[in-house]
Parts: sequence; structure tokens; C-alpha cells
Amino acid sequence: MSNSDKPLAGKRAVVTRAPEQSAEFIAQLESYGAEVLSFPSIRIAPPENLAALDRAVTELEKFDWMIFTSRNAVNSFVARLKSLGISPELGTERAFSTKVAVIGAATGRDARSAGLAPDLEAQESRSEALAAELSDQLRGKCVLLPRGDRADSTLPTALREAGADVVEVIAYRTIRPDSFDPSVVESIREGQVDVITLFSPSAFENLTAEIGLEPLRRHSGKIWIASIGPTTSAAVRESGLPVAIESPSASSAALCAVIAEFFRNRANRGTATL
Repeated sequence: MSNSDKPLAGKRAVVTRAPEQSAEFIAQLESYGAEVLSFPSIRIAPPENLAALDRAVTELEKFDWMIFTSRNAVNSFVARLKSLGISPELGTERAFSTKVAVIGAATGRDARSAGLAPDLEAQESRSEALAAELSDQLRGKCVLLPRGDRADSTLPTALREAGADVVEVIAYRTIRPDSFDPSVVESIREGQVDVITLFSPSAFENLTAEIGLEPLRRHSGKIWIASIGPTTSAAVRESGLPVAIESPSASSAALCAVIAEFFRNRANRGTATL
């Protein structure tokens, strides 16, 4: 990629995802020329009480479908399977008959890597889309929904409306990190970054708890907020801050592409006024 094809050259992008989840996204941003500042604003932790998760894990055969909406859900669930001595795969065949559905290509990749090859991958990265695709297969069926402690009710409501018996279990908690990089905190507060990328409402909540809303309001129009999708965007807007960039699908590649396009368009407009 030539310098002319690097619309993020000279731009500083803050990545709020955990390091173990952000390597691909960081590489994508850097390929467009960005300087990336890592600022993990969430940490994934096990549930405080594992009883409900363990009960579901040991009774998988009672469920017709298992639905994963995130990589965190897949990885946390599989980690618990293995900790209880249950392999998600047996040779080349899945060790249980429960069907698996996922939202998002990245979630699907992690599921396949863990031996949970999806029977259905939602064409759109939205809970409503998955419920709609499954609707004719759900009536009277038992569905296991491993999820985070901060997940909203959109998907379980849609599944129940389609006639499913839904069992929700907390597979992981999203908590605030113990500490933050003070140099990145200072850069954001001083308006020395160009874009902040957000992958969840909790990432935004923890970011603003550390940074404060006032610096972000003061630098609005200089620091742009890029969101993975409508749920995260809604959380940002509820705080009174604008969302300049929203990904058309819940993937890091899509978010990176729209960030690059946003700054490319701004550069072109600036050139046109010269």
C-alpha cells in the first residue's frame, strides 16, 4: 500500500479492546498508516457464581440450540467445558448433538477453532437477524444462551417471541481493568488523538469513568468516536457525545474500513477547498 493509499497516516487511533482480541484490528489500522495507542478499557473475568454455567455445561444434551453472540462467549464457554473435563469435539465429530448458531464472522471462526462448527451463522451481525433466521426452527425448542453479564434483552426476547424456551447463563463478566496507561489518558485528555474505537457500551462506560466526559466534549470535532454498531453508538449518544463513524457490520475489518473512508473523505474535502 503506497503512502497515498494510507488515509490514516499521521493519525492516532485509540483501541479500547483487550490486547488478546485486538491484534488483527491493530494490524489493519497500522496498514492504513495509523499510530495505534492501546487502551484496554474492559477485562473479561469468570462469573462470580459458576453454578448455572456448570449446570448448563453438564446438561448440554437437553438443549436443541446453543447460541453465541460474541467471541468472549465462545471462548469463556469452551474454557469452562475444558475445565470440567468435557471436550467440545471428539475426533472429527462434535461430542454433543446440540446445534450451534453464531453472530458474526469472528465469533464463527473462534467457534470452529474450538470444535463448535456453527450450524448457522447469521447473515447480518444483529441479534434480531439471527432470531429471524432461526424463527421457523425455534418453536418448542430449548435454547442455551451463554452471554456476558451486561448483555441486553434483545436476543432472548426475540427468541422467546419465536416460541423458544430460552435458558440464559452468564459465561463471563465484563469488568473495569485494574489500571490504565497514564500516557494514553493524558493524550486523550489533551486532544492529542484523532479517533477512539469502541466495541461495546461497557468499553465506553469504563473509558469515560477514567477519562471523564468533559475532555471528550471539549475535543468533540477533533477526537472522533468510531463505534462497532448501533448498540454501542446508542450508549455514546445517551451521554451527549456524537458518533462520527459506525461500522455497517460487527467486525473489526468493517470498522477499520469505515474509519479509513471517513478520514479519506475529510482529506479530500480539505484538498478541494485549497
